[in-house]
Parts: sequence; C-alpha cells; structure tokens
Amino acid sequence: MRSRKYAALLLSMSMAASVAACSSDGDTAGTTAAGNNNAETKVEQSSGDNASGGQLQQSDSKLGFKTAGKELKIGMDFSEVSDALGEPVSYFEAESCAFQGMDKVYTYADFVIRTFPDGDVEKICSIELKDDIVTTPEGVYIGMTADDVKSAYSDYTINGDENSSMTIVDGGTKLFFVFKDGTVDSITYIVAE
Repeated sequence: MRSRKYAALLLSMSMAASVAACSSDGDTAGTTAAGNNNAETKVEQSSGDNASGGQLQQSDSKLGFKTAGKELKIGMDFSEVSDALGEPVSYFEAESCAFQGMDKVYTYADFVIRTFPDGDVEKICSIELKDDIVTTPEGVYIGMTADDVKSAYSDYTINGDENSSMTIVDGGTKLFFVFKDGTVDSITYIVAE
C-alpha cells in the first residue's frame, strides 16, 4: 500500500510539472474545495478529435463506471452527473494545452474524474478508480487477479497480461488495468485513441 501511495505521489508531481510546462503563463495554481493550492494530476489528452473530425462525442461504449445512481461515460457532459456526485474532496484546474478553456480534475474519496472543455461543455476524459471500495459494473476492483478480470470481461477482447497491464477497447472507451505482483493495482477509463 505504501509503495502505491509513493508511486501516486511521484506521478502527481510529474503530471503537475507537465501542467506548468503546458500553461501559457506557467501559473498552475489550482484550487481545492477548501480553497488551498493543490498539486493534483492532469491527464495528457490527445487532440480530442474523433474519426469524423469533430470534438469527442459521448462514448458509444458499453464500458462505463456507475456511482451515486449514475453511469459515467467517457465524453459525456460532466454537468449531467456532477450534482449527484456531490462535492469533491479536492478540485484542480489548469489552462488546457489542447482546447480553449480549462482542464479540470475532481478528486472524490474513491475515484478521480478528469474533464476537458468542448466549447461551453465540460466533458469527461478519464475516470480513475483509486481503491478497492469501488468496482467496475462488472465487479472488478483493485486487488483482483488477472483471471478475475478475464472472467468478468469474457465478452470483450483483452490485450496484455498480468505481468504489466491489460486493456479493453469498446467504442470510444479504453478500460486500462495495471498489475503489480499479479493483482490489479490501477483501473482507469480513458479516451480510446
């Protein structure tokens, strides 16, 4: 557990540095729910264009994360679920490198949602499950084995193995499992390239 927290801290610090490099004025001061500065992570985004040449649309994928009675999907309007999710534990924003407006990170107790601006709409670009208290709708959580993942997602094509990572791509969503010592160490829904 301690090594996972240390790795997350290092990732947060490196991602915060990338935000500083991306920002036009170098100012990366974000705000938390309590109003303090927060060095939260930022997901590097692709161009945001889909095959049709437009901005990312809500994923037609069957892969999604369910919480607070809502299903969250990649590309959906965050305002459709934000009230149901309640106040995040922390919040961070930075000028987007790829789009006009602000990229935002909402950290809740058990998961993190990252969004990007699409005009006046704030769209979900990633959902990261942080601990074994939350599960995918298929019942997979941090700490399960590769065989558990394969069994839960037997209707999908799974790439990779338990030595490093497994991915499932469906529609515009990639579900990414990272393994450490043979068990799931990280679960993230991201935009499929």
